[in-house]
Formats: sequence, C-alpha cells, structure tokens
Amino acid sequence: MNTFTVLKKFVILTAFVFATPTNADIFQWSNNEIQYLHGDGYQAPFNSNDVSQSIMTVTHSDGWEYGRNFFFVDTLITERGQPAQTEIYGEAYSTFSVSKIIGKDLSFAIFKDINATVGVNGGENFESKKSGSRVALYGVTVDFDIPGFKFLNVDFLNHVPFEPTAQGASLQITPVWNLPFTIAGTKWIFEGFTDFIGSKKSGSAFTILSQPQLRLDIGDLAEKGQDQ
Repeated sequence: MNTFTVLKKFVILTAFVFATPTNADIFQWSNNEIQYLHGDGYQAPFNSNDVSQSIMTVTHSDGWEYGRNFFFVDTLITERGQPAQTEIYGEAYSTFSVSKIIGKDLSFAIFKDINATVGVNGGENFESKKSGSRVALYGVTVDFDIPGFKFLNVDFLNHVPFEPTAQGASLQITPVWNLPFTIAGTKWIFEGFTDFIGSKKSGSAFTILSQPQLRLDIGDLAEKGQDQ
C-alpha cells in the first residue's frame, strides 16, 4: 500500500455516526460509522504527479464486560495521477481493562485505567495482487481522565511487521482523543489519533501518521432549525 505524504485539499462528501445500546450480554455500547472522502493533491513515493483518490472508511467500536474493541477498513480508489487501482487497508484492536478484569478501581489523579492491547494491521492492492505490510501489535494502553475530554488514551505497543518480509520490531506510541465542545450553540468534536512509529533494523525511518478531524454536528443544527 502506498503511503501518501501530503494532502493539499479534501472534501468530506458524506459521513454519519450512530450509537446503539446493544444487547447487554454482548456489548455495553457500540458506535459505527461510514465515511466517504475525496482528495486531490496527494503525493505518493516515487511519483511526481498529484494523485486524486477517493476513500471509503467503515469504522466500528464497542465496549464489553472486560474491555473494548475497535476496527476500521479503508477502501482506496485511485482516479488519476497514477494507474487506476483499488486498495484495501484495515486495522483491528482489542483492549482488555485491568480494572474490569480484577474488579478494582485503579484510577488515580489523571490516570483512569490501564489496559492490555493486541492488534493487527494489513492491506492489499487488488490490481497488482500484492499484499501490503502485515503488522502485529501488542502492549499497554493508558486511559486518562482529563476534564473536557470524552476520552484520551495512549497506546504503547510493540510494532512487529511479519509480511511480506520481517523488518524487525519497533515501538509505536499512539495517542487517541475525543474532545467535544460548543461554539455559539453549535456542537463540535475535535478527535483523531497520531501514530509515532520507531525506525526498524531494516533501515525504515521513524514515521508519524496522524488524522485529526474537526467535526460539526449538522444533525443537531437541523433539529434546531425544525424547532424554530
């Protein structure tokens, strides 16, 4: 899977989120999202052309008795700037709460909980039939209790590529956040993640991947408009 380093402009064509109180025997809560984005001006390695690409993302998260789960799947469709192609990339993580497992509140000051986390990343290009990097991750996630944040978690994970070639392990540190706020009666959320991935024995460089998002709740605006 190509790594795009710069996005000059983008437009979110449609996105929606729905939360559901699910069967208590399975999930305590769940959130699901479908998002479609289109971007122009991506820059890909070894390609001097600006690349135009559409990305559809399906995301799921849930909480259960002993922790939480999260996964997303990206479908990337290249339209111009390089040969037309379709790629798929996904990540999945399970996080196990130590406080829930032992039945004891471990919160202290700004620290809310500590968790054991395992995950896997992988992708594939359907045109070239080439598999992207396959990565296993495991380590610790620290949950913080910071005023104003819906959640703020930091992963400290061992990042271990195992396909197509083993490259040696490195450390990955990933803060994940969700900060809701209001402006003039409108509801906003600033959320996202940043991956800090260390260099590996194979010579791969230190990498930073980030996706901050600023979101306006249009549904809330529509409801207020109907009430007026």
